[in-house]
Amino acid sequence: MTAPHSAGGEPTIAFISLHASPLARLGNRENGGLNVYVRAVCEELGARGVHTDVFVRKSDPDQPDEQAMGPRSRVIAVEAGPPRPLAKHQLPLTRQEYLEAVRRYTRGARRRYIAVHSHYWLSGEAGAALAADLELPWLHTAHTLAAVKGEAGFDGDGPERLLAERRTVAAGARLVVNTGGEAHALHHHYGARPGQCVVAPPGVDLVRFQPRNAERLRRRMGLDGSKVILFAGRLEPLKGPDTLLDAFSVLKGHPQLGGRTKLLFVGELSSEGERVGQRREMLQRTEGLGLTDDVAFLGAQPQERLALLYCLADLVVVPSHTESFGLVALEAQACGTPVVASAVGGLREVVADGRTGHLVDGRDPQQYAAAMARVLTADRAANRAMRQAARRRAERFTWERTVDVLLPEYGLAPAWAAVAGRQG
Repeated sequence: MTAPHSAGGEPTIAFISLHASPLARLGNRENGGLNVYVRAVCEELGARGVHTDVFVRKSDPDQPDEQAMGPRSRVIAVEAGPPRPLAKHQLPLTRQEYLEAVRRYTRGARRRYIAVHSHYWLSGEAGAALAADLELPWLHTAHTLAAVKGEAGFDGDGPERLLAERRTVAAGARLVVNTGGEAHALHHHYGARPGQCVVAPPGVDLVRFQPRNAERLRRRMGLDGSKVILFAGRLEPLKGPDTLLDAFSVLKGHPQLGGRTKLLFVGELSSEGERVGQRREMLQRTEGLGLTDDVAFLGAQPQERLALLYCLADLVVVPSHTESFGLVALEAQACGTPVVASAVGGLREVVADGRTGHLVDGRDPQQYAAAMARVLTADRAANRAMRQAARRRAERFTWERTVDVLLPEYGLAPAWAAVAGRQG
């Protein structure tokens, strides 16, 4: 494949994302926060006059070699392994072929690449090699870490991933992290050097995700008069949907709630969820708990529909065992919806405990049910105050601020922030 057109002398950043495409449908397979992050950062860079090329693995024979993703941004699909979706454990086998395909493309491209930014452990090796080839700054965002997953009782994709993450750190990548806690984990578990990490919290689209009247959707879904709890995310053990089902079963016995409470799951199986039979297990658990009439599985939803579902909900619950950040919690709060979440990772920074929702230590369904009940039974004034506080909290996190931090890491002066009328 050769580059079909040129960006002239404009600066271009190469985003390396073997694992997932920012154009993929969210909530399905491994698609989630990483996809949102890459797309949002590229769109914000494009608004400032910076070009981006996002290199992904071709996963469909009909997938275009190149697709525009927005102003000055495009997704380039290279051949690496069979052109079809692959299970997560198969993707490492495509890394060398992916790297060689990206190398061929960049050699023939008439682009002025100024930095390489790799995403997720599967892309670290390619990011390092490409940055060395082009003699460019190399940034890496892990999104999740095997060692942190291991602490939560998950294997984190085995020893190969842990070794790959350690090599990325040792190779000297500039480590872009979501929170100070993630930086600490990289220092503690991986030996990251002082100053190697830069904290650039993700943002949220405050236009797409904003408070709206969702009563019409409530009526269409037959939810009038009900208290609605929402879960949004991939269906897999790490995200804790089983904990939420058990907590919901406890909540159904609450004298002020009872039969008026409904639980909606938005999202599809990840490859890990498929491997362990997560959907079958959840359906059986729902039936066994006598909750069939009160629980609905809606599958993956477009972002516009998801935003309305956040607004429809009285409460969003994020019961993950670990979260490097927690975009779902941030999106929900941007819609003015309170959140009950695990007191882990970035969720501790996204959710203001007691003001925008509640954080729960541990996995006890009784504690989750108690936190959920506190939100759902609050009087009108307290509920309004929590919703307003949730929106204000979300307004602190914007993609503009994320990119403001990244600009100097890419070697761009803060003056680039003024392109589109923004100030650095």
